Amino acid sequence: MDRSMCVDSVTISVEGMTCSSCVWTIEQRIGKLKGVHHIKVSLEEKNAAIIYDPKLQTPKTLLEAIDDMGFDAILHNPNPLPVSTETVFLTVAASLAVPWDHIQNTLLKTKGVTDIKIYPQQRTVVVTVIPSIVNANQIIELLPDLSLDTGTLEKKSGTCEDYSLAQAGEVMLKMKVEGMTCHSCTSTIEGKIGKLQGVQRIKVSLDNQEATIVYQPHLITAEEIKKQIEAVGFPAFIKKQPKYLKLGAIDIERLKNTPVKSSEGSQQRSPSYTSDSTATFLIDGMHCKSCVLNIESTLSTLQYVSSVIVSLEKRSAIVKYNASSVTPETLRKAIEAMLPGQYRVSITSEVESISNSPSSSSLQKIPLSIASHPLTQQTVINIDGMTCNSCVQSIESVILKKAGVKSIQVSLANGNGTVEYDPLLTTPETLREAIEDMGFDAALSDTNEPFVIIAQTSSEMPLLTSTNEFYTKMMTPINDAEAKTTSKCYIQVTGMTCASCVANIERNLRREEGIYSVLVALMAGKAEVRYNPAVIQPPMIAEFIRELGFGATMIENADEGDGVLELVVRGMTCASCVHKIESTLTKHRGIFYCSVALATNKAHIKYDPEIIGPRDIIHRVESLGFEASLVKKDRSASHLDHKREIRQWRRSFLVSLFFCIPVMGLMIYMMAMDHHLTTLHHNKNISQEEMIKIHSSMFLERQILPGLSIMNLLSFLLCVPVQFFGGWYFYIQAYKALRHKTANMDVLIVLATTIAFAYSLVILLVAMYERAKVNPITFFDTPPMLFVFIALGRWLEHIAKGKTSEALAKLISLQATEATIVTLDSDNILLSEEQVDVELVQRGDIIKVVPGGKFPVDGRVIEGHSMVDESLITGEAMPVAKKSGSTVIAGSINQNGSLLIRATHVGADTTLSQIVKLVEEAQTSKAPIQQFADKLSG
Repeated sequence: MDRSMCVDSVTISVEGMTCSSCVWTIEQRIGKLKGVHHIKVSLEEKNAAIIYDPKLQTPKTLLEAIDDMGFDAILHNPNPLPVSTETVFLTVAASLAVPWDHIQNTLLKTKGVTDIKIYPQQRTVVVTVIPSIVNANQIIELLPDLSLDTGTLEKKSGTCEDYSLAQAGEVMLKMKVEGMTCHSCTSTIEGKIGKLQGVQRIKVSLDNQEATIVYQPHLITAEEIKKQIEAVGFPAFIKKQPKYLKLGAIDIERLKNTPVKSSEGSQQRSPSYTSDSTATFLIDGMHCKSCVLNIESTLSTLQYVSSVIVSLEKRSAIVKYNASSVTPETLRKAIEAMLPGQYRVSITSEVESISNSPSSSSLQKIPLSIASHPLTQQTVINIDGMTCNSCVQSIESVILKKAGVKSIQVSLANGNGTVEYDPLLTTPETLREAIEDMGFDAALSDTNEPFVIIAQTSSEMPLLTSTNEFYTKMMTPINDAEAKTTSKCYIQVTGMTCASCVANIERNLRREEGIYSVLVALMAGKAEVRYNPAVIQPPMIAEFIRELGFGATMIENADEGDGVLELVVRGMTCASCVHKIESTLTKHRGIFYCSVALATNKAHIKYDPEIIGPRDIIHRVESLGFEASLVKKDRSASHLDHKREIRQWRRSFLVSLFFCIPVMGLMIYMMAMDHHLTTLHHNKNISQEEMIKIHSSMFLERQILPGLSIMNLLSFLLCVPVQFFGGWYFYIQAYKALRHKTANMDVLIVLATTIAFAYSLVILLVAMYERAKVNPITFFDTPPMLFVFIALGRWLEHIAKGKTSEALAKLISLQATEATIVTLDSDNILLSEEQVDVELVQRGDIIKVVPGGKFPVDGRVIEGHSMVDESLITGEAMPVAKKSGSTVIAGSINQNGSLLIRATHVGADTTLSQIVKLVEEAQTSKAPIQQFADKLSG
């Protein structure tokens, strides 16, 4: 049976389905994926059973596809189950003209058909089907021209272990394909390229505009594939150069055609050669027993290999082979060429034996002994989160108990640990995970091969000459280049709309080689990436994000992610104290800048939040004998309260309006009378003297005193309260502006009203002094009119500000003031709890949130299950289920279950803080026309 007949099944738990529509949506979307033969979704059991082709899909890709639809998918059992397949032989009557294309197209569209082989000369079609989905009778109903050949019906199990022999000549190639607009384009490319000789598999992604091709380089080249895609009409570019596998003496066809034998038999088989050799290989990349069986069954099929013993625990393989037919280097390449191509193999020893006598068999055990005892390697692990010597002793005591660890030395000052270990018993990655399980953040500092150290061998076990020469070469480091330290960059990301976009970017970037960690903030639109500069550069990372469909630009400011801390330090008496604090803190790893002011007892500190946090800095200052605390910040949002200003301008407007209405009445009355006299002058030819006489005879123009009319007296009395009481706030603001030698709108208003009032008062006093018979023209009506309209504008302005600030004040009130930080041991058992200010929470802290409590920071759930109310942040009325691995937002409310979360965004980086920042920026920003008006007004 061909490898393509291998079919697996997996069951995935799906949370979030509410009705049959959800079931139908999942079945339709997942059922259309290439390689998915069948899917059955159960709403009652909340799971999906999927039968798929393991060469085209994996449980992880199916899990991600369901996650991307908005459902929560959980894979309880990552090991898929094999599905039995059935090979059906169908024949066509000799009298009929056979439409082979029609038969092939019909069978390809039939669910449950995994493989089709057509033999036109024999007029036979061999179809491999999944009997639980489709059977031979259903195929015959679809194609009445075919009949079942019952004599050749076979039923075979489709387990992948039976076909674990790797196609040694296969190479994976990624190509950028431009110009695709729909799924018809992808089908055209897959159909065209998939038929080429040497192309094993092809998957074209419309979203990523790329094609992933697995092919045999000895049959077709990458350039030829590129030309064939361009011949279809789509420009193609090689995205990643393929890694060709050269196996030397091993014949590829013999590897493919060699029958597979069981691993047990291979281990029990007696050697058929008079001169055998034994080689020990170190194999990285094995994860489970399936990998062990894969390697054992593949090597045991080779005629020149007499026995294979693979150890998952020691990550090694002991191979007995015929030295005259094959070399250890050829065997090493054969193991690396096995699917899925994830094994990294190195030769540790080789001992030749002369015969198969008992004495020689004991000698063959020497390589394993040599490899397990004198050979050790050394690695350096960066450790974040250590605060004192207790942390150092805790790490050393736990790691020393691990199998294979010879010695460990942890440095609190350098924030790292140097471990000497046996590579047959453990790996650096296993040690790193063990340190992380203790609650610390650990990362491998060197990306190159570890140093190899050879201990003194026992005198009871003399080494052979060839073995001594082998280890002499290994005394030097494998790679002399210095280990590159990790770098960090920030990328501005646009186009993200929800948490699914964040998860998509983080998941895809972590797959790229050279990227250690990715942290994306949705509201800030920013991605923080830690990477290896020797492997990848920030422009390439930005390009990867663009390929996912988002906009990405580099943030050049290197201080973008630095934390800033303001502390009140008490107990300082002189400049020596200041120098002591500054020098001690600046020497500490992760602190970039420190400035302490003796007069104000304040310290300004800039630090890297990934290396050190506020609590660590405070503890460090306190260890010097001083008292340190955070500068208290006003969390009441009192600066957003505009009630006092609203009352002030409301009172000013009402006072001005009360006196302005009579002034406006008098002004309108006089305007009407003047218009009436002008009309009489034109129509009845009244002389100027008669008009003055009529005008003087009006009641308001009568003089109480010489030069003082009733009209001017009333206007003066109504103007004085407005000028000095209604315009009081204008005078105060104008005085402050003039004192600072600036002029603003208030200065302009006060200038206009004061000049009008002063001129009118002076001209009135002069008229009274001269005992004028004609009343002077005054402007007492101008100040009340100006003040009433401007006060109205100021009142309405502060009402609008108050309403916008009210929403911002409610947002600020959502922030929690305290957080409960817990300490866990290596077995995740709760050791202690500590209540701290929310501003002292550091990235990586484990925080406990009880039912009814607010989440103090953004984080990821590491333990517990609960429903969370996020309505105040997202507007979603229904509570959202949170489980291990789910992200939580600061300010949302935990409803019915305790949760342990690991802080990912703290301080100003939380989603709530970013929302507050955006609202504040929106309030302070101005439209271009408003900026122009403000510029003109000074």
